[in-house]
Amino acid sequence: MDYMKITLTGTGTSHGIPVIGCSCRVCQSPDFRDKRLRCSAFIEHGKESFVIDTGPEFRMQALKYHINHLDAVLITHSHADHCHGLDDLRIYSVRKDETDKTSPEKLPVYCNATAKRDLIFRFAYIFKRHGLGGGIPNIKLINNSAYSGKKPLVLGDVEVIPVPIMHGRLKNSGWLLRCTGKDGHIHSVVYLTDCNFISRKSLDIIKRYGGYIDHLVIDGLRRSCHSTHCNFDEALSYADVICAEHTWITHISHDIPYSEISEYIHSHLDAFPRLRAVVSKGGSAEPSYDGLVLYCGE
Repeated sequence: MDYMKITLTGTGTSHGIPVIGCSCRVCQSPDFRDKRLRCSAFIEHGKESFVIDTGPEFRMQALKYHINHLDAVLITHSHADHCHGLDDLRIYSVRKDETDKTSPEKLPVYCNATAKRDLIFRFAYIFKRHGLGGGIPNIKLINNSAYSGKKPLVLGDVEVIPVPIMHGRLKNSGWLLRCTGKDGHIHSVVYLTDCNFISRKSLDIIKRYGGYIDHLVIDGLRRSCHSTHCNFDEALSYADVICAEHTWITHISHDIPYSEISEYIHSHLDAFPRLRAVVSKGGSAEPSYDGLVLYCGE
């Protein structure tokens, strides 16, 4: 594979859709695009593969989307819907060990300092000395502050740059994933879930190091405002600045169904002239859905 493939394995809010005990029209919808697991993504390029976030449904996502090998994990933040499947990484870390019995290598998990602190506390049994018995993931938490646009994290042929974003008062990690396309130029995917504020500095990181931005995946919870998430208009406003060829709204609630979110986006494009221009030239701005496959650098 000489291009990057990104599968959105989950695109729902913290409850997932359908929501437990809810009989609203979205939770009862027959449209497969209205069935949403918690947010995550699976990235493949050549022999390398990694995921963004390991929520409580990670095992289900791994089986459904054939995530049979992992070289790394990127964690956006420490909320349960993004990291509470961390224990299921043990199957990948065991397989990694088996490649070299004399020098077992821990599966690297990259996150910011706040998430690292929280994960060590929440999953203390993983990082403490322990006796034999019981499955323990063989992972290593790595602070992503060591990486930047000038010094990206290199995973095979993919360069990964953390993009600081705010999720209410919580510092969160967005991710800029870039590779060399078939045309010889830099292409990228920008993944920004769980945020309600993106600073000018972070937007500059995306514009400076993103090259040609094939896809933007951005948090857009619902139509109305929320204290820690972008609503649709706020997501489109950031998309208007970033100007990816394709924009995909993620972390979607059960406020309205997929078809009406798409209608909402297109009926509001006049308020976002740069994004409207991209769409008029063959780009797109749409809600995402579970199983959506994006290609970068083709």
